[in-house]
Amino acid sequence: MKRREKIKNNNKRIIGHLAARSLRTSKTRNIFILLTIALSVGLLGVMTLAYSGTVVERNKEISVMQHVIYENLADPQIKALENTKKIDFLTLAKLGQGFEINGGMVRPVYYEEITEPIQTNSICEGTYPQNIHEIAVNRSFMNLMGLSASIGETVSLTFLDGESEAFVVAGFLEGGEVTKVYPVLFSKEYAEAGSQLKDIPYQALCRIQGAEKQSEQAFLETIRTIGADAGVERKNINENNNFSSSLTMSAIDVLVIAGVGVGILLVSVLVVYSVFYLSVAGRIQQYGQLRTLGATKRQIKALVNREGIILCIAGAVSGLLIAWLIAYCIKPQGWNWEHTLILSLVIFLADLITVFVSIRKPAKLAASVSAIEASGFSQYRQNGEKESKKILRKLTPLNLAVMSAMRNRKKTLLTMISLGVGGVLLLTGAAFIVSMTPEDYSRQGFYQWGEFVINYDYNATQTVENGNVGIQMNNPLNDELIASIQGINGVKDVLSFNKTQISYDYKDEINATDSLAPFTRENQENVKDALAEGSFDYDEMIAKDEILIANNTVADEIFGWKFEMGDIVTIRYFNGVEEVEKEFTIVGSMDTLSEQLILDKTSFTLLNKMILGLSIFIIGFSLINLINTLITNIVSRRQEFSMLQSIGMSNRQLMRMIQGEGLILALGNLVITLILGTGAGYLMVYLLRSVGATYMHYRFPSWYFMGYVLVTLLVPVFVSGASVRAFHKASLVDRLRKME
Repeated sequence: MKRREKIKNNNKRIIGHLAARSLRTSKTRNIFILLTIALSVGLLGVMTLAYSGTVVERNKEISVMQHVIYENLADPQIKALENTKKIDFLTLAKLGQGFEINGGMVRPVYYEEITEPIQTNSICEGTYPQNIHEIAVNRSFMNLMGLSASIGETVSLTFLDGESEAFVVAGFLEGGEVTKVYPVLFSKEYAEAGSQLKDIPYQALCRIQGAEKQSEQAFLETIRTIGADAGVERKNINENNNFSSSLTMSAIDVLVIAGVGVGILLVSVLVVYSVFYLSVAGRIQQYGQLRTLGATKRQIKALVNREGIILCIAGAVSGLLIAWLIAYCIKPQGWNWEHTLILSLVIFLADLITVFVSIRKPAKLAASVSAIEASGFSQYRQNGEKESKKILRKLTPLNLAVMSAMRNRKKTLLTMISLGVGGVLLLTGAAFIVSMTPEDYSRQGFYQWGEFVINYDYNATQTVENGNVGIQMNNPLNDELIASIQGINGVKDVLSFNKTQISYDYKDEINATDSLAPFTRENQENVKDALAEGSFDYDEMIAKDEILIANNTVADEIFGWKFEMGDIVTIRYFNGVEEVEKEFTIVGSMDTLSEQLILDKTSFTLLNKMILGLSIFIIGFSLINLINTLITNIVSRRQEFSMLQSIGMSNRQLMRMIQGEGLILALGNLVITLILGTGAGYLMVYLLRSVGATYMHYRFPSWYFMGYVLVTLLVPVFVSGASVRAFHKASLVDRLRKME
């Protein structure tokens, strides 16, 4: 017994005992803080662990892919590559000329039967093609051909050169259920002697030793040096972009994750600070009593900090466990315990710092209370001097609610801001979601101007003499066809786009092929806006034979050089009668929409969910703050409410007054949300359109905002009602007896 009493009275442990007792008695406050910390940690955890899972999953995929493809190889180059020690693995393949069948692109290919550690389309049924007349295809290819998907089925193919050959299906390839490109895998015998592949040079799919530990630039230098030593031209070195980009973490990804993470922590700081501030304000008398009993300022601070640490640990552990579960469900193939534990530790430390920052001011406030101040403290009289100067108003429930809000300006403003942050983020995120529909996204490129694209048949452009120009000589897409299309009911307009095939000589590229497209005088301002370097005058371009280069960065990536301003390019083209050779001067380099980073539809769907989820989490923070404010007001002002009722205020009037205080906070939040959220959403869409996301069109998220208004207004009504009913379980006489 003496030992137990000694422990209880040990000053070194008294802070721990007081913190534990406070946590047991302040259950409502603890629930709010735990929810806030768990939400912030959970959201950070899901976001970072899901991204980590994506990276791990991607690394698993690229671990069985080639690092680089060396193309257009002759036998000496193949032997040189095979003898290169830096190449860890090499396998040969061939890619034939594709052709269209029933709207699908068929691609003749050959790759070796055993290609580990590089994963190719493996055989899921049947066998690998062994003789010259055997092939392996996807099941969807058989549907394209109108044949039954069975082993031994005969398939007749007519190639671009007009040759027709019959093959037997020896096996089926994995995947390809939804595709527009259908590979047809031939045997090694066909690759060496078959009409469609024998004259096609081999490609070498290679993995480089130690490439995973290199930087992206070092990797590119390595594969280009290997290629140069083997006599492979720079344009025939095709690196795996997925692999090379994985060597350097995207700066955009880092900024997005860091920015969202900091935003979450800031909102968490705001809410935790608000909860602790209100908690400290409601326990001023308790801290004054502790000071009377001899507690120092340092001990009072330690008491508040100890409570914060205990709540942080409990909330963080709960949040991390939830985050682990959600992250695993999102990316099960990307789960990695080492990454999970490291990131969880970082998140825990970040949230611990957040809690320390949040409770620093409330702890300082608690420590500054003296016994004399505590004995006379009343929230109702905090601003009594200012209130006395105001003109007396009619004491209606609404006026009393307004007076309470004005009397506690700091608390009111703090709650409105924390609510407004969540509302602004929700409206911004919702604006992103509704400003891009699946149709908007699908209308990228030519579809932004119409529903149908009519162009030359691929097989025809590959087989007709002089290619596109040969077709254009007897152009089927002529004025007569355009007029007939315009006459179809429902057709509003027909837009024409023109280009021609050319070959050019520039630097070490001789007779390289490309295309040339004109632009009109009316479009010159749009072209000028797209210029990355250089300048032009439309009339001078015509008079001096000047040209603009599009996608100059692609030339740099493929050839190792860029088209320089002022240089001469020799261009050859067929004018319908003969081939013409002419020199042109480069006066500008033009960026195009295709060079912009545009996420695919699946990525946008995931992004929409992430943005909406983030907004809901932050709204959760805000609502926790609102609910805490309302309940704390009721709990800390019991004496005030009892006194008001003792002089004639009815239960209904008290209910209306408290609900009015909550609605004032809610309305302030809605004003902030509507003004700043609308502006932020519009600005976001404007900036996205300016960098190439022309499929974004700002739309005000009406339904999201209406739902938010409904929730924001109903929460204070229901919370106030429930709290007041609980408050009235004790009789007025009993409540007045407890007044000091």
